[in-house]
Amino acid sequence: MEHVLKEYFGYEAFRPGQRALIQNALDGHATLGILPTGGGKSICYQIPGLMKSGLTLVISPLISLMKDQVDSLNASGIKAAYLNSTLKSSETKKIETGLLGGEFQFLYVAPERFNQKQFINLLYRLDISLIAFDEAHCISKWGHDFRPSYRESIQTVLTLPHHFTIMALTATATVDVKEDICELLHIASQYVIETSTKRENLKFLIDPTYQKQKRLIEYINEHIDDSGIIYANTRKQVESLSEVLNMEKINHVIYHAGLNKAVKEENQSVFVKDDIKVMIATNAFGMGIDKSNVRYVVHYNLPQDLESYYQEAGRAGRDSVESECLLMYSDQDIKLQQFFIETTQDESIQELKKEKLNKMIGYTKTKQCLQATIINYFNPNEHLTKCGKCSNCLQATENYNMTTEAKKILSCIVRIKTPVHKLMITKVLHGELDDAIKHADYDQLSTFGLLKNYDTSAIQSFIETLLFNGYIIEQNGRIYCHESARKILTGDQQIMTYYKNANYKERVKITTMDTTDELLLSTLKDVRKKLSENLSIPPFTIFSDHTLQLFATKKPVSKDEMILIDGVGSYKLKHYCPKFIEAIKNYSA
Repeated sequence: MEHVLKEYFGYEAFRPGQRALIQNALDGHATLGILPTGGGKSICYQIPGLMKSGLTLVISPLISLMKDQVDSLNASGIKAAYLNSTLKSSETKKIETGLLGGEFQFLYVAPERFNQKQFINLLYRLDISLIAFDEAHCISKWGHDFRPSYRESIQTVLTLPHHFTIMALTATATVDVKEDICELLHIASQYVIETSTKRENLKFLIDPTYQKQKRLIEYINEHIDDSGIIYANTRKQVESLSEVLNMEKINHVIYHAGLNKAVKEENQSVFVKDDIKVMIATNAFGMGIDKSNVRYVVHYNLPQDLESYYQEAGRAGRDSVESECLLMYSDQDIKLQQFFIETTQDESIQELKKEKLNKMIGYTKTKQCLQATIINYFNPNEHLTKCGKCSNCLQATENYNMTTEAKKILSCIVRIKTPVHKLMITKVLHGELDDAIKHADYDQLSTFGLLKNYDTSAIQSFIETLLFNGYIIEQNGRIYCHESARKILTGDQQIMTYYKNANYKERVKITTMDTTDELLLSTLKDVRKKLSENLSIPPFTIFSDHTLQLFATKKPVSKDEMILIDGVGSYKLKHYCPKFIEAIKNYSA
């Protein structure tokens, strides 16, 4: 397994979750992987696809992404193709002939393809060993980007007469979505691999400014050499922002569903190829972007829910280099999202969307760590700690020492002994009597009513602070003390919290590795750009920014030195590395 990883993809070790997913597939178990954006989901089906005989069929709702995926595989010496509506009939026939001849190892298709009898007949004649459902949250009606055609394709897939294994992959799945996917694809709970949604390289910022246009222009100019995406809620807003950037002479392209196909393809192409740095788009430019060196994502308006926000913000820093996610919002944004919800026909879906919007609004209001807030939304059972770099963590407004209150809360949790819901802890500390408290004799505890002089909202805020600082853990809605809580109980640690609002104005520049030779890095990017133009493939499919940074830091001048660097496999070593070695030698000389 490690040999295939190094040979084709140039990596020495797997990321969290990858090995377990690959092993499940090799062992013939249907499996679901929930890995963060940039966590290497594609490798999870590509490696077993390379190790198994036969064809790997990848079902993806992203037609715009298929070509990039296929280009990337072909750039690594792996035979891959796609079938979708963008191909001419002659091109389709050529690929179908190649499939029947066993020419390809991977085939990417859109869900709508399963409505065609000719395609189903083709599948019956192919040796399919693995079927991967990419962006699997789209098959769930509880997901933020539900595609009915994707869900409908499952029934056809499951009736195919092959001994294939199923793998589903997504970056964002709430508990409801995860359960729905498992039920639809018959995936047992022990074969669900879920890693933390935390993206260590992302800095989350919130700016509630009313001078949005001015702030946006400032921000783009501060990151003038970086690639970035600005998301807006409507086509009209995209067009309006485009006019503003034109007046400021900021080169950019736009993307929304109202543009014709040729314009959309051209705009995406120049952005992916680094010819133009700034893209302004609606969520039509959502999952269809596989550009790894996006250094920032700005949301000019409030998204409809945290799933959408994290999916779109996650376009930044897919190469693991430090990147920023800035959310700007106003009350007008909330009204627009409420209007969108009211146009929904299904009342149950309408209520679900209202609940999700409230949580999105809550994200903009919280004083807790923004990264931890997102993690808690997707995985309430995960142990939370502050990221230390989001706009909330950077605020010096923790103006209240809550150590005394913290000791009382932790003592109460310890005395109750069994994990209970945090609402119960709040009631006990507030001194409230009800049947449940009397039945459990919680009113006899020494901690009963210890915080009776506080509002329940204040007590809940104290509990939330302990949770987001990692001193207590919430699992399945019930809380208990983490071992680190001992430091507070013994008086070795103090804890501060927020008691009043504060505005965030600090702006921090992105930095890369301390030892990176920035001039050499710029030279290597030029080499990559010329090579990508000659090969007609996006620059990042040759080498990611992260790999180029390693080149600019370690300055390898031989193939023996190159092969030791993450991202350099045997194929790329032979076909691409000579140009970079030559550039490094010339630079050093």
